[in-house]
Parts: sequence; C-alpha cells; structure tokens
Amino acid sequence: MTAPMTEPRALRWGLGVVLGVLALQASRLALHKAFSIDEFQYAHAAWLMAHGQVPYRDFFEVHFPLVYQLLAPLFRLLGDDPRNVIALRAAMLVPLAGACVSVFFLNRREGRIAALLAPVLLLCSPGFLHFATEVRPDALTAALFLGALAALSVQPGSFRSSFLAGALLVASAWGSQKALFFGGLVTAVLLVDLLPRGNGSPSLVASPRAFFAGIAVATSSVAAYLTVTGSWGAWWRWCFVWASEHQRHYPGFSWREYLVPTLGAQPAFFLLAAVGFVATFLRLLKHPRTPDLLLFVAVPATFGAYALQRAPFPYSLLPFLGVLAPFAARGVFVVLSGLRTPAVRTLGLAGLGGLFVVQAARVEALLDGGGNARQREVLARIAALTGAEDVVYDNSGGYVSRPHAHFYFYTDAYLRGSLAGLLSDEMPRVLVEQGCVLRVDDLRTSGLPPALRRFLDAHYQPYDGDLYLWGQRYRVPSDSGALEDRFLAVRADRYFVQPSSTLDTGALFIDGERITTPEFTLSQGEHTLRYEGRAEAFQLLWLPRDAKRWTPRPGAPSTYSRLF
Repeated sequence: MTAPMTEPRALRWGLGVVLGVLALQASRLALHKAFSIDEFQYAHAAWLMAHGQVPYRDFFEVHFPLVYQLLAPLFRLLGDDPRNVIALRAAMLVPLAGACVSVFFLNRREGRIAALLAPVLLLCSPGFLHFATEVRPDALTAALFLGALAALSVQPGSFRSSFLAGALLVASAWGSQKALFFGGLVTAVLLVDLLPRGNGSPSLVASPRAFFAGIAVATSSVAAYLTVTGSWGAWWRWCFVWASEHQRHYPGFSWREYLVPTLGAQPAFFLLAAVGFVATFLRLLKHPRTPDLLLFVAVPATFGAYALQRAPFPYSLLPFLGVLAPFAARGVFVVLSGLRTPAVRTLGLAGLGGLFVVQAARVEALLDGGGNARQREVLARIAALTGAEDVVYDNSGGYVSRPHAHFYFYTDAYLRGSLAGLLSDEMPRVLVEQGCVLRVDDLRTSGLPPALRRFLDAHYQPYDGDLYLWGQRYRVPSDSGALEDRFLAVRADRYFVQPSSTLDTGALFIDGERITTPEFTLSQGEHTLRYEGRAEAFQLLWLPRDAKRWTPRPGAPSTYSRLF
C-alpha cells in the first residue's frame, strides 16, 4: 500500500525541482536574450508616459497602453539611462509568474501532479517563453486572460474570485485589442450561462453581481484615464479607426507562416495538448456546466484571434499557447495513467524527463549569438554620447529613453508607404528644427523613402554600424585645391573638424572666420564654408556629450536591430 503513495510524492517533488530550475532559466532568458525591434518601441512609449506624455494624443500609438502604464514607474524610479530597459525585462517576469500560477490553478482540480505539470510545460515551451519574457502587450494580456480563467475556475467560487475574474477580463482587453476577441467570446459564454434556467443549476460565475462589479470598476478606471488625459477621441481614432485601416492594408501573410515552425519546435506539447483537449471534451459531454467549459472555449477563441489577423506574427500565439498548457498537462496525466505496469510507467516517466531536457535545451538556444550583450553596449554608448534632453531619430524607438523628433516616432511597412510624402518632406525639416543629433540604424531604415534616406546619409555620419551622429563630409576638388560649400549646424553646440590635420594642411573658414582649433562653437542654422589646402577630404561633426572627438566608421556592421 505504501509504494503507490511514494511514487506520486517523489514525482511531485521532482516536478517542483524542475519548475524551480525552469523558473531560473526563464529569469536568465529575460535578462540576457536579445531585444526585438518592437520591444524598444514599447519601452520608449513607457518612458514617454513616465515623462507625462499621453499615447494617441502626444505620440503615435495604436496599441492599448496598459503595459506602458505599468512599466512607466520604473523609468520614474530608475532615471533616463537607456540601459534601464533591462529593468523592464525583469518586470515582465511578474506576468510570466502570474501565468504559471494561473495554469496551476486551472488544473488544481485535476490533482497536484497535473497542476504542477501545467507551469512546467509552459516554461518548457520555447514558442511561449521566447515572447513571454519580452516587453510586449501580448505577454501581459496573455497572463491577465489566464488569470481571469483561473479565477473563474476556483471551486467553490466566491465574491472575491468573481470580482477578480471580471476585473482581469477588462484588464486583459486594456492590454491588447486582440483580447476583445477571445475575452469577448468567453464573456459571451458566461452571459448565456446566466440566462434563466428551469433546473436551477448553479452558474459558471459564483457571484454574478461581483463579476459585473469587477467589470464595472475596471472599465470605470479606463474611462477615468481617458477622460482625465482628454484622449477619448485620439484613442478611438488610432486604436480603432486607423488600426482597422492598417489591418486592411498591411502586407499580410498566412497564419501558417509562424504556426508551423512553432509546431515543429514543440510537437510533443501540441500532441499532449490534443490528448488533454479530447479527454476534457469527453468529460464535458457528460457534465458541460463546469469551469472547464470556459477553458475549452478559450482554445478556439485564442487561436481565432491569431489566425484571423492579416499579419499573424508569432507573439500573437501567446494566449493560445497559454491555454493549451493545462490541456498538455492533462494529456501527460492521461498517458501516464494508461501505463499499467511499473516498468512501463518508469519508462514513461523517463520519457517525460527527456522531454523536459530537450525543451529546456531549445529554450536555452534562444540565447545563442551572445544574447543582448552587443545591444547593451549600444545602449551604453547612447547614454554616454547624449543627454536625457537630446533628440534622437529611429524607426523603432531604439534609443529607449531619449526624446523623439516627430509624432510618428516609429514606422512599419504600411506607414512607410502611406506616409511617404510626410517622411520625405516633413521629417528632414523636423529633425533640424528639433536639433536631432543622433540616429539609430535599424531594420526599417532601408524601407524609408529615398529622399529621407539621402538626407540621413548626408547629415549623419557613422559612429559605428548602429549609431550615426550629426555631421557632413566634404571632398576637396583635386584640380583647384579649394572648396566652397555650406554646413548645417543642427543646434547651437560644439563641433569639430575631422581629421584635425585638415587645419595643418590648409585654411578652413566658416562664415568668413578662419578656424584655428579642431573644436569650435556654432549657432544653429546654415553656415558658409570655404577650404583652401591639400586635404583631399574632411568632415565637420557634432561633438558628443562625452566631449570625445570621434572618427566615422563607414561600412561597420549593424548588429543592434533584430526582428525577433
């Protein structure tokens, strides 16, 4: 009689140890994995909110702002160093932990082993962990939605759990428009369930009044924010009207584009989830009015929210993978329960352990290529070269915690096409008016209109492969040894001539005055330039905040910007 009890206890302890190891791996991943291009955009939006700016009204944004609202206090606490984006990554471990707790509670009625297996399998999923450890609205939304499902699964339910479920459903929707779809379907099931029934059986919500109170409180908080900030109209315009237009015209691709590789990276997870899904479905046929009905509905709802997008990127799979984790754990339990003999059961447990090792190795592979070490070096250079007030240009907010030059601080494929005229004509003028001294090169630079690219190439010189500082290059005609040109000073500041030997081999005049030292001060605006001498080429460059003169490095490799 003791042997059957010993094995589950040992298995529970083993799963607990595995869960702890996977949690440490997830933490390491969050702190060291390379940043994707979108994360800088979201981090910059959080920094803007930390400085009192309002999305939609003060800067371009089409996502719901909950993740920015929650992360903004970190910038107020830690300051304006761009490297503080690492703290935002660390903060995203909180919703990840919440997702793990939620899937545990979703399986709690299945037994301790099935409950522990759910977060273990979730953290073993490279498709989930890759994006759940990033600064993303989808990661927060997935965690909040799983939390709402977990609160609805509490048995016996209470006023508190019902209130929490309603509030979390609204919070998940405030995190991402996608949650309006899958959260709306779950809410619709709950509302249908509340219709009067003749048999008097209990509803899926323990306390409907508390549930609606949670929805009302959370919705009122959102309404209060939009009212206080005066952003109702801008929010509707950008998050609904414009987002719908963007969805129709964005260059799309099939939902299979990223789903198939995700299936290939974790086939056992999906196979076990299918087993658990079928087992739960068979049980629902006998007892449909259980909390498992909501989890069951969440599977097609979250998949639909992914597949119906015109451009279903892999981070949109987060809620879908999250709701599959409890089913995958149930699938493991079904398989292990079918192994009758001790030898076969031991073999099955060994196979499960092997699955954990293989998937953990795949998660570890996400750190290949040095992780974010190079990106942190670039962020450190931005911190050294510029001050918190210095305007920087990029198409993704890669400078993180510096002011941007224009309302459209980032662009995607649709924007670069629809705003080609603005980017070509208005952006160069604004860069000069705002005194933009640095630009960050990213994956989107090549897609900018040719006129803007020509301006950027002419007025920003390569500090390295990723950062470009204000300056102009000149080539002296070999036949005359004299040059007449102009230099545009983007701001009243210190500039220098590079190489300094230019002054030894000839005479440089700016606005008619001879420059006798490599460093000099200029007022903002255009200045006449004349050079007479033997130098073949030289540059006039902005002197950064660290007061160190630098030499342009054309052709240096760009490593900072990554898609995923």
